[in-house]
Amino acid sequence: MAHTVDLQKMNVHKRARFATFCELLEQEETVPAIAARLEVDERTVLRYLRELEGRPRKVNRYDEYMPRVMAHLRRYPRSEFTSTELARVLDIRYGNNSGYGGKYDGSALGPTLRRMEREGLVQAVHGLRDERNYTVHLPVTRWRLAQAGDA
Repeated sequence: MAHTVDLQKMNVHKRARFATFCELLEQEETVPAIAARLEVDERTVLRYLRELEGRPRKVNRYDEYMPRVMAHLRRYPRSEFTSTELARVLDIRYGNNSGYGGKYDGSALGPTLRRMEREGLVQAVHGLRDERNYTVHLPVTRWRLAQAGDA
């Protein structure tokens, strides 16, 4: 199997571990067996597989999410929404992992919302959760459409 990974950018320890990973992979070891042998988590082995295949670690969904977020915020220009509320409206759920029970993934919108803030499209409004059933008011970030003059 040809390596598409830049080994020069890895530190010495990771480079040695990655070389052992490649040897075990060529011996057709399973992911759990490789993880046990390298004394790493199975997710690390899966990440190494992604690196070998040249797939990015994270998928950039800005071009997909930004227009949808903007359309919703323009529909309600005076309202503020948490990232989870936006995810619910836009039907952005956690992956196919059934352990999440189809919950909405507000964290998936985080990179998009932060980039939109840098570009001056939205504004983050920091505050506290004000719902009555919380005994400790936790911090929350709500997002709103940026208005002219926001800095």
